[in-house]
Amino acid sequence: MSELIALVGHSLRRRRGLFAVMCLILFLFQIVMIVAARAIQNSGGFSTLGALLPSFMEEWTNMAALSFRGMVLFGYTHPVVLLFFIAIAIVIGSEPAMEIDSKFIDLVMSRPLARSVVINRSIIVLVTATIAGIASMIAGTMGGLALLAPPSVRTPEARVILSLALNLGLIVLAWGAVTLAIASFANRGGSAAAIGGLLAFVMIVVDYVGRFWEAALPISRFSPFHYFNPFQIIGGQPLRIADVLVLIAVFVAGCIVANIAYARRDLV
Repeated sequence: MSELIALVGHSLRRRRGLFAVMCLILFLFQIVMIVAARAIQNSGGFSTLGALLPSFMEEWTNMAALSFRGMVLFGYTHPVVLLFFIAIAIVIGSEPAMEIDSKFIDLVMSRPLARSVVINRSIIVLVTATIAGIASMIAGTMGGLALLAPPSVRTPEARVILSLALNLGLIVLAWGAVTLAIASFANRGGSAAAIGGLLAFVMIVVDYVGRFWEAALPISRFSPFHYFNPFQIIGGQPLRIADVLVLIAVFVAGCIVANIAYARRDLV
């Protein structure tokens, strides 16, 4: 256990600047979204945007995004936020391959450590970073609403905020575990990160095609991003238990594959 704690501490210290900047950016992003929503609300812009929205987008977003409440919550659905989180997850998930590439693993394995310690370290760092990032967004949302929300508007319910945060956190954890599984086979960190990033892009495209083209829907169900449905939550639907279970299953499967593959591979 002491070896695991030491490795977790080393990984967190090595990327403490990255994680601090990540939390600050996510916190400020939510503040900026609330400031922008307040400005649009005060100018009456949301009614104008609703009239301009195409019918297919109206159905997809449930029209809830075109309100102060919806724009505040949009940060949990924004593609930039999702890609930012996925990029962080890929960096963390590819760490075992990066350590082989840099020969740091030789120092680690010179001590009597089980190989599972290396993988479990990355899992703990992934979970810690994801929780920290999501908590920063929630803090920015709650703080921004308390200080900046116009008194006459409907603000998001805590249940909706937490549901969106949970859905976002689970997709990040799932893809981090997928990258970790890839890294458990790779010899170079750059290769693991590139494969993880390219595969994420492909899965996102597959998911979006399935949302707009019914014939591609069966294929899109193989994408973990198919189970990330924030607009439905913004529109008033509860977070689906099936989505939660699938994303947890992907996370657990990725962690298991990573542990098994890393235990059997050559580390040179």
